[in-house]
Amino acid sequence: MYHLFLEFDSLEPGVKSVEDLKYVIRDDKHTAFVMSAVVARFIKDALIMNHTIISLKNCRFAFDGGAEFVEFDDKGQATLFTETPDWFVTPGEFARSQWLVNHELHDLMTPQFIATFLEMFSDVKKRREHCNVLFDLQLEDNRKRGKADAKPANKPRGSTKQKIFDLGSFELFSQFFIRLKKSVDANQFPTVQVLTDIAEVSKVPASLKSAVRTWFKAISSEMPPNTKRVGAGNVELFCAPIRAQIQQIEAYGVERYYKKLSKAIADGGDRYIADFTFKL
Repeated sequence: MYHLFLEFDSLEPGVKSVEDLKYVIRDDKHTAFVMSAVVARFIKDALIMNHTIISLKNCRFAFDGGAEFVEFDDKGQATLFTETPDWFVTPGEFARSQWLVNHELHDLMTPQFIATFLEMFSDVKKRREHCNVLFDLQLEDNRKRGKADAKPANKPRGSTKQKIFDLGSFELFSQFFIRLKKSVDANQFPTVQVLTDIAEVSKVPASLKSAVRTWFKAISSEMPPNTKRVGAGNVELFCAPIRAQIQQIEAYGVERYYKKLSKAIADGGDRYIADFTFKL
């Protein structure tokens, strides 16, 4: 028995809130639902704290349309997948089976189905997206094909610079701080992998990655070292000033420091990490 939750932008979620999630997993029976981005973020943030979550035992989650996967066994121990697990289903497969059941559309006569479907999706864009998935209309493929045939226009490109972010948790900040101190004390480059204790950067949740980079920039006035910086060497020169900053923070009080930093991040609004500075 497993509870399956899938994050599909193209389908209306049946589990929209954390309360919905708790309601579904209370029963020991197989269920399968599309979950909202809010629920997906809740699970990812929970995994940052702990990979054993008893309340999520026998639950499977597929994030971002099948880009990431996690499964909790009958003891609540999480397993992250680097490849697509056999329990994953595509949006089309799910839409034409369990999604119809969840929304009580599966046993309607055609005229009633059409009337109910139109009532569900007054927004034409949402209606088109769901029709595309349900009936495999391949509207996206046709749209992409049309764009490929058209002469490309010169459009301004959006910025890829990351904005400041805080997770709002002293416990998570203290874990980051301990890893940072351990790294610089050992004259080891404090990369994102080191600071999150996750070997592959691609597996680091976006929110955690942004928070770690923001915190590191506040303490060191630098961005976390990337592969190019690590390759350049001189780790002692890189770590020495950070070690001095850590000592100042400890003298000031780590929790006291974080409260002040957290407020500065909140007050900073939409500032970019690269432009963010923080002083005691």
